[in-house]
Amino acid sequence: MYSHFVIAAIISVVFFITKAVENKFTNEENKKPVKFIVRDTLLVYFSVVVGQFVIEQFNSIEQSGGNHTPVFTDNPEF
Repeated sequence: MYSHFVIAAIISVVFFITKAVENKFTNEENKKPVKFIVRDTLLVYFSVVVGQFVIEQFNSIEQSGGNHTPVFTDNPEF
């Protein structure tokens, strides 16, 4: 399994490329400076890392639960 940071980096690179291509084909008045695209890319990176961390925390709770509870629930036989 890849590290959370590698997956976040791949997603961020894809985001950056799509925003750069979008920025290339927009009007001159609507273009964003590269500084803002890099800022948005960093925001995406940290959002993915935090999101994967939260999902991992919930998955560990679900996997630890659900065990058979050792309780006697039948009628006694005496």
